Amino acid sequence: MSPTGKIILATLIFCLCGFDVGAVKGPVSVNVDVPSGEFKAVRLKNLPRGSFVAVEVKTDGEIEVVLTNTEDYQRFRDARRPLFRGRVDEKLSFSVSIPESDNYFLVFYNRSEKRPRAVTATIMASRDSPDDINAADKLLSKFEQQFHGLFIFDSFPMGVAQCRISRTFDEGSGVILCAEYVQILYRSLGNKQKAMDALSFSIFHEISRVLLAQWNHPGAAHETTADELAAVLMIMLGQKKRLSDAVENFTDNPSILKNLQQALKDDHHPLTVQRTAKMTDWLNNPGIVLKWQKFLVPHMQTALLEKLHANPTEWTDRPGVDKELTARGKKVL
Repeated sequence: MSPTGKIILATLIFCLCGFDVGAVKGPVSVNVDVPSGEFKAVRLKNLPRGSFVAVEVKTDGEIEVVLTNTEDYQRFRDARRPLFRGRVDEKLSFSVSIPESDNYFLVFYNRSEKRPRAVTATIMASRDSPDDINAADKLLSKFEQQFHGLFIFDSFPMGVAQCRISRTFDEGSGVILCAEYVQILYRSLGNKQKAMDALSFSIFHEISRVLLAQWNHPGAAHETTADELAAVLMIMLGQKKRLSDAVENFTDNPSILKNLQQALKDDHHPLTVQRTAKMTDWLNNPGIVLKWQKFLVPHMQTALLEKLHANPTEWTDRPGVDKELTARGKKVL
């Protein structure tokens, strides 16, 4: 086994399992049986300061989960400041940033006096890169400015935040990108350009969902509608190649999609195999952007309408643009 794929397993008195975060490129699953009244632990070996750990725990009954450093692990029942402590009955997902370089321990404590618990933990560790987060934040800021210059809509929050869970976007209002998603993408794809391509589509998809709801589109609640509008907007804004590259990467590497779907339990991101097939169809359909103009034109800024009137593109609905300009009191020559 190569050093980059090596997982070091050691069996101690309580089944202590460890791996080196630098060697893990995707999620690692560990199965643990915890007897009644006992605990078992998984050792996360040599985690560097600033790295990121995402965990999903599945169990057949209630169990306590604690993630802590070496010092607190030695007294985990009375740990002073564990990075995470919670109870899980069936499934639980969480993520944390590592404050100091150390060995860390994911502990499963079965308080039940009646029966053992079967636990499956899926763990993904990556080196946090502030540059990646800053790049994502700048990308969102650029999108926000660009969209306000092109379309008329009620402002909504946009930014990057630590969601403390393996999630793509915060479930609140607006488009709040989870830093954890950025980190998982960069780690899973292993290439900044590919990660940015995938991230760009995710952002366009979320923006599309918000705009469809604001603009009362009949298909606002449907994922396919948001996917289609995201593709249309990317093509309109000169991002067709970025979309095409993201689709091609996922189509050619289904294992990447599988790993991302294991790490991120999300109905919208990343793309599925079925959705990439639809995206390919839209990319090869020259009329897809024109089809959406009837819906988009009334929401365009006047400056954009005037630009499209003066210099129509291959997808410009010139009669629709002229009609909208006239309705706004602008002279159309």
